[in-house]
Amino acid sequence: MTRTRLEQLRDYTYRKVPVVLGECQTDLPPLNLSVGEPKFGAYETVAEALAATNPADWGKYPPVNAGPALRQAMADWLRSRYDLPDGMLDTEAHVHPVFGTKEGLFSAILTSVLRKEDRLERAGRGHLRPIVVLPNPLYHVYVGAALTSGAEVVYAPCTAATDFAPDLSVVPEDDWERVALVIATNPGNPTGTLLSATFMKAAIEKARTHDFTYLSDECYSELYFETTPLGAMDVCRDMGGSLDNVWVVNSLSKRSGLPGLRSGFIAGDADRLEDLYYMRAYGGAQTPVALQEAAIQLWRDETHVEKFRAKYAAINAMACNIFGELPGFRAPEAGFVLWQPVSSGNGDHVARRLWQEQAVRTLPGSILSRPMPDGSLPGQGFVRFALIYAEDVTREALLRSVDILANDNRHGAV
Repeated sequence: MTRTRLEQLRDYTYRKVPVVLGECQTDLPPLNLSVGEPKFGAYETVAEALAATNPADWGKYPPVNAGPALRQAMADWLRSRYDLPDGMLDTEAHVHPVFGTKEGLFSAILTSVLRKEDRLERAGRGHLRPIVVLPNPLYHVYVGAALTSGAEVVYAPCTAATDFAPDLSVVPEDDWERVALVIATNPGNPTGTLLSATFMKAAIEKARTHDFTYLSDECYSELYFETTPLGAMDVCRDMGGSLDNVWVVNSLSKRSGLPGLRSGFIAGDADRLEDLYYMRAYGGAQTPVALQEAAIQLWRDETHVEKFRAKYAAINAMACNIFGELPGFRAPEAGFVLWQPVSSGNGDHVARRLWQEQAVRTLPGSILSRPMPDGSLPGQGFVRFALIYAEDVTREALLRSVDILANDNRHGAV
């Protein structure tokens, strides 16, 4: 029996983890590497920024698209980060602050589907159902918003066969006119891989041909090791400078290790951002003015980001040294997660053993995946480790894990 959309929303990632992992069976201190919540960040910087804010700002209703100073700080960061030419990015038209990208993404997906419904209706094709194309495995908010919107969800598998880029060939050519939105995560979560300029250019060209939104979720873009990730803004610049049909998402959550500050943005296509403004005016969470003042200082400061990046680079190097000889190991190119294949192909079994025997809590790749038409789960043979602790704690967690990962076939999959 087909489940209702409301029933499908119960497939919430972090509610499923305890069911799969079971109860811990050891007295070892538990280490939770299942949630991408940094355990160190720009705490001193944000403390100083918050201390300097005006308490009276808490008595003001924040505007839907935040204040001009925050939009300017975000726009300046984008211009600097992506070396944008003068005139390419208009602060007022092309930048929309959101109260954390979780809320922003949810609103963006709903907006994109409504926009496509409107376009189909005007073309006399209102009987057609919009399509949302999501990477698979993926961030759970994409699924929740897509289901809520009523769109048809098409999952584009991210596997070794496509270098972990979404395989957009899953969309039949005749269906592209129905597509409202394509989401690609760059750097990849959970894969830790970078999308190529070739992939992004092709996706943007298709978005412009078929009038849908290409949304590039770049929240891990500043946590890189050797190669500075290209972003959709880079590609748009090199394609002539237009931001039509493109949205870019980023935040301070990963860049500055401050998910609690809830400062993010959606930037790009101005006409689509106008639609987003009205969607969020009705139901969006707005950034408090006092938090905006603190966020401005963080968006304008790169010193703490460089220190943060160096810490993650050291942790990543240590992790690669410990896991480097495991079958199928692939060093991440950016971010703070390891997407570790398991030789038995049963990530649930391995994640359960890691938790029950070693008190290391991870995310089985199946939980981050949704079934493909043939019933397969692209993440079934993987376990995700979020490297969120300081180096010494992370080392302990990985050392506890390495033998189970190396020998999971020996114990059989159940």
